[in-house]
Amino acid sequence: MSRPNSSGSGCSHTGMSVHIPQELPDFLLQFTKDAIRAQPEDIIEYSTAYFTAMVKGQPFSVKPNPETKLELTNEILGILHSQLSERETVRKLEIGLIWKSLNMPENTLNHILSMGKFGEEIEWNKFLASCCSYLGKNVKDALTQACYIMNCDSNCKPPDACVSFETFRFLYTYLAVGNENISQSQIDRVLSYLQKRAISNNGVVKVSDFINNRKLRLDPTN
Repeated sequence: MSRPNSSGSGCSHTGMSVHIPQELPDFLLQFTKDAIRAQPEDIIEYSTAYFTAMVKGQPFSVKPNPETKLELTNEILGILHSQLSERETVRKLEIGLIWKSLNMPENTLNHILSMGKFGEEIEWNKFLASCCSYLGKNVKDALTQACYIMNCDSNCKPPDACVSFETFRFLYTYLAVGNENISQSQIDRVLSYLQKRAISNNGVVKVSDFINNRKLRLDPTN
């Protein structure tokens, strides 16, 4: 999931140059995080109050709903990815602070950290893959969710999504090596097949390349 250039960008749209303010991505990300924390009953009313306070330069109190602990979802994981993916490694403490700010259960984070055997410095893509594995039923599900979150082409839209072959190889190898039911020969076959597909497809692997492909089994349970 790529972020707009921090210096702003001009996008061609029906022959016009559209200027994207450099503050917009971070601005929208902060609003989304605040809304998730608050869990408002009426999002329109909440948005009106939020932006009205901002226009007037007034503080807007964002208090998590103490009765609502949020479970990890693709959408929340996408927010984490947008905020942290620009760095190769992230400190465990920083992930924990953001996790807490989103009002998510600490035991879920601890389970994922234990599952991935992570230390104080965490490779972000490995943590993302572990979160997707937590959410999915098997390796194929985990990779599908990772592709949606990391989609590298805005023209590749659901139900499809795509990532570079190098990214897919990293994610699949990481998840498969940790699965005792997947042999090295199977890993090699999968990567060889998808590399050939990627060569003819601008170097990317699409969800549609493997999601319902009878010739390809990412793991024995799919």
